[in-house]
Amino acid sequence: MASMRLQFRFSFPPIYGIYDTGDGVIYVFGEHEDKIEDVLSHEVLHWAVQKTAGKHASLDLDNVPSKFLRV
Repeated sequence: MASMRLQFRFSFPPIYGIYDTGDGVIYVFGEHEDKIEDVLSHEVLHWAVQKTAGKHASLDLDNVPSKFLRV
């Protein structure tokens, strides 16, 4: 059974990006232009959707048409 606990691990090597293991551990590499709070909120949303609706639904969050987004 997958863990219900979410963890963030921050690392600042010369690479950039975010990696979600799918097991409740999210690695944040490098510095981000956006507010780090926005990055964390986005990843927590992915994790919550994956727990409730599955991996496919979670991945679809990054492909929401712009007409459905509030700016």
